[in-house]
Amino acid sequence: MRLEEGQLSLEVGAPVHTVVAYTDGACSGNPGAGAWAYRLEWPDGSVEERAEAEPMTTNNREELKAVREALRAVRRRIGDDPGWRVVVRTDSMGAINWLDPRAPKRWKRNKNLDLFPTIDPLVVGRVRFEHVRGLSGDPGNERVDRLAVAAYEELLGR
Repeated sequence: MRLEEGQLSLEVGAPVHTVVAYTDGACSGNPGAGAWAYRLEWPDGSVEERAEAEPMTTNNREELKAVREALRAVRRRIGDDPGWRVVVRTDSMGAINWLDPRAPKRWKRNKNLDLFPTIDPLVVGRVRFEHVRGLSGDPGNERVDRLAVAAYEELLGR
C-alpha cells in the first residue's frame, strides 16, 4: 500500500493510545491583551496544562497558537511514535477550518500567515479535530477558557 504525505502507517496489532488536547484562545478586546491555553489529558490519567499571554493580539491568533503549543507539547512527549493519536478539542471553528485538512469547508487563510508554517507540520494524519461548544459545560473546554483568561488578566495586573 502506498501512503500519501501526512498519512500514518500502523503495524497490525500495534497498540493505539490517544491523548486529548483541549485548546482555547481568549482576548480582552479584539485586538487587545490575550492568551492561549491548552490541557493535555493522557491515557494514564496525567494532565498537562499551560497558558501564556501577550499584550496585543487577536482572539483568532491565540486560538491558533493554542493548537500549535498543544501539538508541540504532545510531540515533545511522544515524538513520531505511530502508536499515538491526538484529538484536538476546540470551540474555535476557525482553528478547525483553517487547520484540519479533512474539514468540510476549508477557510481561506488571509491573516496570521506567519503562524501556519509553524502549525501545519504538526497536523499529521494522527491528529483529529473535534468541535466543542464554548461555555457549554464541557469540563476540558471550560478549564482552558479559565486558564487563558487568567493568563491575560495576570498580564493586565487584574
